[in-house]
Amino acid sequence: MSSRDEQRREYNEQKELENLRRVFESMDKSKDQKIDFKELNDVLVSLDYRAKKTEVEDMIWEVDEDCDHCVSWDEFKLMFHRCRNDRTGLEPRKLFNVVEFMMHDKDSSGTIDMDECMEILFRRFGKDQLEEKTNEFFKHDTDGDNAISFAEFQKQMQAIRPKRREAGKGG
Repeated sequence: MSSRDEQRREYNEQKELENLRRVFESMDKSKDQKIDFKELNDVLVSLDYRAKKTEVEDMIWEVDEDCDHCVSWDEFKLMFHRCRNDRTGLEPRKLFNVVEFMMHDKDSSGTIDMDECMEILFRRFGKDQLEEKTNEFFKHDTDGDNAISFAEFQKQMQAIRPKRREAGKGG
């Protein structure tokens, strides 16, 4: 890898970390460096997504390494990087989907447009599957506005998550 490619990669990683931090801080309303049930639920409500109590609790539980019923900055980063690098489909993605949506909803409108959606799909599936996944994604745009709400995003992300590999099979 050339030093220019290395610099570009480092720059992109730094920008992604800054964007991740921005999302964490926007979720952490109490500024205690932890996201608790109320804060996560409030975020979901602001995204016009009505989650069941157990769904919000599960989002926290899936990434809560120290069992304090909150998500710290370190747990948040760890969850993001585990999911970003997961090719098995085994990593829990409920909170990751919220975070990824918020990272791409730069104007905090509660929706992401087609370009932002394509960026997410490109990161997850690469350029070979981009057109197929984008078409698949937007055929379920329930209101036809070419903008994806979080509810539409969550439903689609569950449907297109990486397939789990069968135990004992290579590949």
